[in-house]
This record gives sequence, structure tokens and C-alpha cells, in this order.
Amino acid sequence: MNIVTDEALKKKYDELYKKFARGNFLEVIKECNKVLKKRKHQLFFNLLSIAYQKSGKIEKSINVMKEALTLNPNHPNFLNNMGTCFYILHKYSEAEKYFKKGLEIDSKHLHILNNLGNLKKETYKIEESIEYYKKVLDIQRDAVPSLFNLVGIYRITNQKENSKQYCKKLLRLNKKFTDADRQYSLVHKYKKNDPHLIEMLKKINDNDLNNLEKIHVYYGIHKAYEDIKDYKSAFKYLKIGNDLFKKETKYNFNQDEKRINNFIDFYKKYKNVRTSGDHKSLIFIVGMPRSGSSLIEQILTSHKKVFGGGELPYMQEIANKIINEEKIDTHLMNDYKNQYLELIEELNNSSPFFTDKELLNFINIGLILKLFPNAKVINCMRDPVDNCWSIYKNFFPIKTKFVNDFKDITKFYKLYLNTMKFWQKEFPENIFNLNYESLLENPKDQIEKILNFCDLEWDENVMSHHKSSRIIRTLSFDQANKPISKKVSNTIKNYESMIGDLIKEF
Repeated sequence: MNIVTDEALKKKYDELYKKFARGNFLEVIKECNKVLKKRKHQLFFNLLSIAYQKSGKIEKSINVMKEALTLNPNHPNFLNNMGTCFYILHKYSEAEKYFKKGLEIDSKHLHILNNLGNLKKETYKIEESIEYYKKVLDIQRDAVPSLFNLVGIYRITNQKENSKQYCKKLLRLNKKFTDADRQYSLVHKYKKNDPHLIEMLKKINDNDLNNLEKIHVYYGIHKAYEDIKDYKSAFKYLKIGNDLFKKETKYNFNQDEKRINNFIDFYKKYKNVRTSGDHKSLIFIVGMPRSGSSLIEQILTSHKKVFGGGELPYMQEIANKIINEEKIDTHLMNDYKNQYLELIEELNNSSPFFTDKELLNFINIGLILKLFPNAKVINCMRDPVDNCWSIYKNFFPIKTKFVNDFKDITKFYKLYLNTMKFWQKEFPENIFNLNYESLLENPKDQIEKILNFCDLEWDENVMSHHKSSRIIRTLSFDQANKPISKKVSNTIKNYESMIGDLIKEF
């Protein structure tokens, strides 16, 4: 076939796009490269770039776009793809340059506008983020990604009615977009015979919905029944949703156990390697999900000297790279240290203290304290049954896989405890164990201890964390934005007769 003719190119592109949609990225990469050797066509540059992105080969995607931009420096799709590469690498300043240059050429480019909205959200510029999403909707009223992004932003900024309205718009566009049902349930207070509950109950018998779509509905139904205090029904639907979710994730605890043990074994090989030079004052908040970590980060970031980075994937990405290095020496460690510092500078370059609340960094404490010997680690702890129950009853993205079964959760919890015991022996001076219940019982006393541990002087603002304008993007945003109270909602009491399998584990 003469691949250089327009007709042949179109046919080849359609064929490769179908393969791309099925996830056959390696085949698409191979075939796109063949085509581009014969004819430099924009469609194949774009497809190749995105296929590399989907395969996690971001540097190769950048190289493809460099060639494409050499041929056509003002192509908005090329600029968008290059911006997306830097966005994936968390290099937000560089990404923004490409996105904005693309908008100068095409001010109505929907993908660029939505990507800029995402970038502003990641860098905590929430009002700007909303503006970009709304610009998309001014051009295309049914742009699902921007509609859904606004659902989430209005939810975490406590603008519940706005969040509801965008959920309704999504569901009018497509009843199968059931994540909107679940999101709606989070901002709605249900009553008996609530129309939305009735609608969700119909959906679970809808054969047009696949399992992943139904899972969102089951979580929404659980929340509705909990609101109306029908706890047996609430637990019934929560369990169905969790069981279905576990089938989808195919979670295997042994893989997590092996991964964590591998990181510890690897640490033992480089534990005597040291980094040089000073570094920013870093506070890493670790622990299990739903252990009170959002509250403690919100308290700390109410301090005038502290910026809250939230849940950052940077250290896990560095850990996944460094474990494959053949030779670990001071030079290499300093390179990785500087990579991390450059990434957090993208979020904040003025505050002397910076928090990173990626909880599963408990796996990487050895690496963290080798890269940053003066860093502080706050380990958030909570009553184990309460903690595990809270994990089970909340929806987590599919990448967090241990959360849908009592046995999996408790095994992972015990693995976490054993891992922390190891790190505490290695770094007794760098780790502070914070008990959630103690924080609620004696907040000022505990906060003083935390500030002393972090080498921070007293700041009265920490006692008014709920007045902070900082946005919390985790499940716990609602609780962390309220004053500390001993009268905490404890739903586990309503389910004690149903969760014997969890209680007997502790």
C-alpha cells in the first residue's frame, strides 16, 4: 500500500486509532513510527505522542513533539501534547508555557482550556481553574470532563448546590455516568423516599450498566440509606459495591507485601550513602488512609510558615526509579533530592516549611530520610477498627486496591504497623507518632508537641485551622474544615452487629 497518499493515510490512521482505543499502545507506537519515516503527518505525530504518554514513556513523547514543533511550531495540538507531557512530569511552569502558547493560536481549543483548568487545580489556584472549565462550557455545553471537574471543585469548596447542579447536568447527558450519582450523594442529605435514591435503586438492575458503573451507584445508595438511618440496607449495598470492586481490581495482598519488603531490603543496601547540603524544611505526613492526616495537615498549614502540598506522588515515583538503579552513590542521591525539591518549588517557593501528605510514603521513609536527613515524619494513627471501617465504607480510586475487603484491609494495616516498627528503630528521632483520638481529646497539648517536633514556634492560627482558605482535595475535606470536637461522628456503632469479621481481627 502506498502509505503517502491521503486516502491510504486516512485508512491507516483509522485502523491505528481503533487499536489505540483498545489499549494496544505498543503496536500503535511501532506503526506510527513506520508511517512517519515515509510522511511527516500531524495526525500520526499526535497519535504517537499520546501513545507514548499512555505507555509511561514521557521523554519519548517529548522527543516526538520536539520534532513535530520543529516542522510546525504553531500547531496547537502539538503545543497541547507538549504541555501535557510536562504536566505529567509535574513541571507545571513549563506545561503552562506550552498551553498558553497554544491558546494564543487557538483561543477556543477545548483540550488546552481543560488542561489549564487541571493545572490550576493542581497548583491550588482554584478560582482560575473554575474560569478555565467554564470557558470550555461556554464553547461546548456538554463537555463532560469540564462538567465533572466542576462537580469535584464545588464539592471540595463546600459549594454543595453548585456541585449538585453539575451532577444533574452530567446525568441528563448520560445516565451511565454514575460517578455523578456517587458524587451527588456526597453533597446531598437524603430523606425517606428520596427521588435520587429511587433512581439509583433502579439503576442497579439496569443491564446497560457495567460493573464499574454500578459500583458508583452502590456507594451512593449506601450513603443514602445511612442518611435515613436504615443501617442494614446501608451495609448491604456497601458490601455489594465493595465485593464487586474487589472483583474488578483483583487485589492480591502478597504483591503489596513483596513490594514493601523489596523497598526495605533495597534501603539496607544504600543506608550508608549520604546526601550533601541543606534542604528546605520538609514534613512528611504518613499513615493509613482515614487516620486523621488531612486534619493534621490543615492544622500545620494554618501556621504562617507552612505550605501544604497535599498528597504528592513525587516520592513514590522517585522510589520506583531508584530501585532500578545499579549503583547508588552520593551523586545519584543528590540528583534525586534535587528533583524532588524542584517539583515542590512548582507548588510553593516562598514558605520555609512544606508538607507532603502522601500517606503511603510510610513505605519510603528510609529513602526520604536518606535524601532529606533533617526531614520530619508524622505518623498518623487511629483506633485500628475505626480506621479500617472508615477505609471500607469510603470509595477510593481504583489505584488504591486493598480497600474493599476486611481481610485485605486488616492485613495491609498490620503490614503498615510492622513497616513503621522497622523505620522507628532506624530513625527514632525523625518520627512522631500522632494518635488521632489524643488529638481530639487534647488538641492544644498535641498541637504544641507537633510544632515542637517540627521546630516550629507557636502560632495561634493553628487553633483556627477551620477558618483557613486552603483547599483540601481528599475524602476528609469536610471533617478537616471543621473545628476540632470530641463529639466526632462515629458511624461504626451503627454497624457493630454487621462487622464481626473486622472486629475479630484486632
